[in-house]
Amino acid sequence: MKTKIAFIALLAVTIVFTACQKDEPETSGPSVLGVKIEALNKSYTLPVNDGTKSAAATNTTITWDTVQLVVSQIKLEAELKSLVTHRDSIEIEYKWTGPKLVNLLDDKLVLGNFLLQPGFYDEIELKVYGNNEDAGKKPVFYMYGNYTNAENLKIPVALKVFNYVQFKTEKDSVTVTEESIDITSYIQLYLDKLMAGIIPEMLDNAKLTDGVIMISSDSNRAIYYVMLNNLVKNHKCYIEHKGKDKGKSKNKGDDD
Repeated sequence: MKTKIAFIALLAVTIVFTACQKDEPETSGPSVLGVKIEALNKSYTLPVNDGTKSAAATNTTITWDTVQLVVSQIKLEAELKSLVTHRDSIEIEYKWTGPKLVNLLDDKLVLGNFLLQPGFYDEIELKVYGNNEDAGKKPVFYMYGNYTNAENLKIPVALKVFNYVQFKTEKDSVTVTEESIDITSYIQLYLDKLMAGIIPEMLDNAKLTDGVIMISSDSNRAIYYVMLNNLVKNHKCYIEHKGKDKGKSKNKGDDD
């Protein structure tokens, strides 16, 4: 008989940097899963190879110095099965509620801290939400950096997303032992993938605002909607266990 139980945990808004660490971890019992959202590949050449066709090599580059996201909520959904039988299952749902402005180039901040009971998890799914009402007059998602064109001219570039943002990631086949350990799920945003489908000519011909290539719903909209569409796709993750059973496991999915 399959039993379904939903757990909802509303956690505090303020998360200290060391929240995922335990000073004196218990030897057995629930484990704690923290969530890190990290931006990777902050410097790359254009155009980006999207995996469907080869991209011609160019000497145009993008480098991002600032990547920020207003995280309004993180939802964890999982199906827990018995460590012994792998048959009886429990559906689990947790929620962490912010908002929290997250620097995605900072690898120290951990959100969530969800309690996971020992067992085998068919799948752990994490959904990240950014609400424009939580951002106020600031962007929900913001990036700033420089575009270097074929003539080696460096031009500032900024992306401002004021829209509601949602994306998710998932990890299959996760085993949590009876030993109480710290688990960190890394949600990975590959910044080069955000510009898949954009060619250098689009930036070369982009409108400048006070000398900056401003990418938003009001400026350079063709570039904006390509990047927004790439942002809200599913992203990769890997899970790291800390304790006697140390190790890393990568998920099977990609950015589709």
